Amino acid sequence: MKLGAEQLRAAAAGAAECGEENGILRLSKVTAEQTEAWRRAMEWIVPNALATTGIRLDFHTDSPFVRIETAGGAKFEILTDGLLTAQFRPVEGDRILESALPEGEHRVTVVYPSHGEPGVIRSVELADGSSFAPHRTKEKLLFLGDSITQGWNSVYDSLSFAWQVTLARDADSVIQGIGGAVFLPDSVTDFGYQPDTVVAAWGTNDFGFYRTLGELEERAEETFTRIRTIYAGARILAVTPTWRRDEGGDRAMGSFAACREPVKKAAERTGIEVLDGYAMYPHRDEFMADDVHPNDLGFSQYAAHLTEALRAGKETIC
Repeated sequence: MKLGAEQLRAAAAGAAECGEENGILRLSKVTAEQTEAWRRAMEWIVPNALATTGIRLDFHTDSPFVRIETAGGAKFEILTDGLLTAQFRPVEGDRILESALPEGEHRVTVVYPSHGEPGVIRSVELADGSSFAPHRTKEKLLFLGDSITQGWNSVYDSLSFAWQVTLARDADSVIQGIGGAVFLPDSVTDFGYQPDTVVAAWGTNDFGFYRTLGELEERAEETFTRIRTIYAGARILAVTPTWRRDEGGDRAMGSFAACREPVKKAAERTGIEVLDGYAMYPHRDEFMADDVHPNDLGFSQYAAHLTEALRAGKETIC
């Protein structure tokens, strides 16, 4: 049986905006308003904003298989009871993805691609007569940030730190990680999502983006103030810029180590908890995909430390 439009909408998670075009469900991690804010600021970043990072179909079924027809997107993954069981890289002419499921009822999570062309699913098919129920989560998380939050260079999208924290907390989440992003107050908008916790992690692209550290601090404070205003009822955590292998090269505004302090000060002035980005993963080559981004191993360390910080309750950890 093919799932109907209402069933797919009920199972969809991670989207800030949901629409339908020619009978196909289209999901976006950002709204049109947010996309326009990024277009005005730096047009080249728009494809990264439109990537389907964190979007998923999440449901329970006793079907012995799940069959998916895609209409866009370079990489999809399937988790069974939270465990990665399949990864697909569709090619033109072969966009039918099928995975066997164990006997009995299980939670199935279809992970849309975090990068490149937005993922689009034309249909989802289960065995005739099988059960279907959308997964219900325990809390809501909102991740804001740059390419590290997007999971850049992760081999498996579901092993990015935001995805791992989402799974560990059994949470609904919207992951608005955008490769190349900097502090941009206009990009933070109220799209009707009421998270219990907001994690904001910008800064590495801001290094060298401004003429002075003072400009960075001002922009960070404006952005944190907007987050605090829109999500007044949520717990908000700011992660200072994480370690990078090329941090030794100073720029006009100063050193990378020096640019971490303005982010911390801006967060503290706006009453936001601060997490030390340098403590998120080891400062070792084997934990890095390149000079800036952690690999899957580094993301796992990041996720473990962030999950522990969330569990620890409200306190400054920097």
